[in-house]
Amino acid sequence: MNTEDYVSYPLALALKKARFDEPCDHYWYKAYANSDEMSMRQASADDFNSDDWDVPHCSAPTLAQAQKWLREKKKIDVLVWNCACGYGWEVSKAENGTGLILFDDNGDNKDSGCWTSYESALSAGIAAALELIEKEGE
Repeated sequence: MNTEDYVSYPLALALKKARFDEPCDHYWYKAYANSDEMSMRQASADDFNSDDWDVPHCSAPTLAQAQKWLREKKKIDVLVWNCACGYGWEVSKAENGTGLILFDDNGDNKDSGCWTSYESALSAGIAAALELIEKEGE
């Protein structure tokens, strides 16, 4: 498992809040009740987004699965592009390509404001799309 291909725990919580409900091959869980540290574990078919367990947990989709869910269920497209400075992202309407948000120069490359990896740019774009969904009250 390459953890950079999966959404972070805060992003997983935001997806859950936006009603992401697809089965995933991994999930985030709290290993110890008195700890704030979250871990990722491989899931069985019914191990996602449950509040019924003794140990809180939520889905850990891949970045690609979250991107596809946003496009198909919420009609929001997160696009990643690259240039000489690194990677950037854009959020647009999936039906017609109308731009909603362009990346915000807060990438991990402090000189350019871009991101140094495709995955980190995609994660930032997904986070921005979920914030947009939350503001619109979907």
